[in-house]
Parts: sequence; C-alpha cells; structure tokens
Amino acid sequence: MMAKEEKLSLPAIEHALVARLSLLDLLSSEEYLSGTAEIVTSMQKMVKTAGGELSRLIAEAAVAEDTATLARVNARVVIAAAELFISLHSAPMVQQMCTCARDAIAERALELSRRKLYFSGTCCDIPIALLAVGSDGREEQLLYTDQDYLFVIGSEEGIDSRSEEDTDDYFAMLGAVFAAKLEEAGISRCSGGIMPLNADWRGSVQQWQERLAVMLRFERNDWEKNILNLIALIDVRFVCGDRLLAQGFGAMVRSVIRNDPQALRHIARVVSSMKLSRGWLKRFVVEGDGNHKGEFNLKLLAWMPLVMSVRLLSVNLGIEETSTLRRIGCLQSGGHLTERTAADLREAYLVITGHRITQQIRRLKRIIDDDCYLNPHELPRDQRESLRAAIGAVDEIQSMIRTGFSMAAAADRLIAPGQ
Repeated sequence: MMAKEEKLSLPAIEHALVARLSLLDLLSSEEYLSGTAEIVTSMQKMVKTAGGELSRLIAEAAVAEDTATLARVNARVVIAAAELFISLHSAPMVQQMCTCARDAIAERALELSRRKLYFSGTCCDIPIALLAVGSDGREEQLLYTDQDYLFVIGSEEGIDSRSEEDTDDYFAMLGAVFAAKLEEAGISRCSGGIMPLNADWRGSVQQWQERLAVMLRFERNDWEKNILNLIALIDVRFVCGDRLLAQGFGAMVRSVIRNDPQALRHIARVVSSMKLSRGWLKRFVVEGDGNHKGEFNLKLLAWMPLVMSVRLLSVNLGIEETSTLRRIGCLQSGGHLTERTAADLREAYLVITGHRITQQIRRLKRIIDDDCYLNPHELPRDQRESLRAAIGAVDEIQSMIRTGFSMAAAADRLIAPGQ
C-alpha cells in the first residue's frame, strides 16, 4: 500500500490530475484545472501570510523594550498559529511558527534581563549560551508552552574562589530575572524546575560534565530525578548567546548517554512501561469517573510514549537530530525502520499532535479548561479510527524497544567483564 506522503508527492499529484483529465473533455478540463488552481492559490496565500506574520513577530520581539511587548508578540503567535492550523491543519507549520517566535522572545528576554542587572550595578563579561530542552529543544512547541531552558556558562582563567562565587551569584540572579521576564511575556514557569534560576540547570561545560557523571551513577535516592533529567537533556538545542560555547554540547550529552549501557536500559525501561490508551480489542482506555469521565490524557497516554520511544532509538543509534519527525526520517534512511513502520510513526505523530493542537484551540476559545484530555467517542468516526491506529503504531514501537533492549541486556549478562 502506498504511504500517505507518497500519495501526496508532486509526481503522484500530477499523475492523479492526468488521470482525472483523461476522463474529461476540453471545456470540463479547463473548469477542473481552474478550480484546482484557485485552491492552490488560496493555500499559497495562507502560507505566505503566515510566513510574513512570523517574520514581523520575530522582528518585533528583537527590538522589544519591555515584557509587555513580548507578551503581545506571544499572544499574536498563539492566534496566528491557531488560525493557520484551522486553515491548513499542519502541525509542523504550527510548531515552526511557535518555536521560532518564542526563540526570539527568549533571546530578547535574556538581553532585557542582562540589561536590568547592568543598570542595577551588576554585570559580568563571561560568555553565556542559552539552550532549550523539551518540546522547545525538539522545535515542537505548540500554542501553549512553558520554560525549558538551561545556561552553559563560559569560564575565565585566573578567577579566584571569591570571583567564582560572585560569578555564580550573578548567573543565579540572571536566571531568576530571565524566568520572571518570560513569565511576564506569557511563558509559564516549568513545573519540573527546568530553568536556569535553579543551580542544576546552569553551569560551565566542565560542571555539566561532572553533573552528567553524577546522574549516571543512578543513586537510589535521586534515581527518578536523574533519569528524567537525562531524558530531557537528550533534546538539548542551542537558542542564542555564544554559539561557540554551546557548539558540541548537545552531541556531548547524547554521546555520554549513548555510551552508557546502564543509562540506555534505564531509559528503555521507563519508555517501554509507559501506558497507552489502548485496551482489550484495541479499545480506548478512558477515565471511569471524575471530571474527565469518558476521556483520556492524550499527552500522557499517546503523545509522550511516541516522542520518548523515537528519542530513545535515535540517541542509541547516534542520531543528532532532535525533531521527532526528522529523527523518524533518519531512522528510516539508516535502515533501522522499515518504510511502512516509519510512515506509520509519522502519521501517528501528526494525528496525535493534531489533536493536541485542536484541544489547545478549544482551550483558547474557552470551550475546555484542560487541553490534555480528549473524549475519543466525540470524534467523527474517521478521526476516531485514525487515532486508534496512531496509538497502535506507538504500541508497536514500544514492543520493538522491549524486545531490542531486553535482548541487549541478556547479551550483556552473558558476556563476562573484560571479554
């Protein structure tokens, strides 16, 4: 069976048009092609308008003098992305618009934060790089997001212990002001604390290397915290600041994790044990009572297991891409996924992400309060079945991970140390 993306390729579309024209006379063909051209022209206008709006928003954020302006930019991003999705139903377009605009917001918020400290009598010339993790690191932001950032801080030779303390105090203050300004701009604080105002999420490259070494010990008291932090760091991406300082940081993090079999097994255990809204005879598993009776958490029981499964396979195979769709493409081109499996995973990702955006639009319109939950039985039949198939694709990749990593663990136990 031809994959969806193959059916929609330009040669396939041309073939379909020719097949249709072969059934029509000259007058009917002219009318048909005129109608087709109108549809294409309308879509081109929508895409061009969205691109122009994104450019304007980035330019406006770049020169903003206060967080009120950044908040207006963020609000316009949400509206523009929602309208774009309603018109073209493209999750990747929404993600690009939201991620690019918020990169500009974050960059300006950091500059305004440094400026505030400077005029309060505090400054520091040590270079800094702002990096993102989570959906921002994967360039997959949606209408609503939170702060998932870290600092990589440069170093200067000859700094005494007192200066080092002063330096850390400065970047702690910078992280706190930065978080406050982003919050004022409409980007809420991370509930998991992934913000550079927290000491765990700022440091020099050496400090980050030492921190990774501690995480990889998997000490019992901090096991859950360390595994979640490692998973988050796999998606790290440069946003702004000193690019040379950040260069290779993400590759270093992913290499350290990839070369630690215990870390991969722990992550595989977490990923493969994540529950899905999938029960007996492929039925949706929904809440039986409470405020969300008849619904399930789309983010926790469909989207996260898919993203985390693709992330694990990618880091294990040395793929440096952070975007889920590009990771799937790399897994396919490297021969690690069949063409059919890759197509099913792409379709699953777009279907699930599309429903997440739809729920966020409903939240924007104040139809619902919690955009994470979805009632599958309120969907039209075709959408309900495509969602069921999408969750089935996630189930299959989880099974692949269970099999692959359990075999690897068994092999490790059979091979004696030193052999």
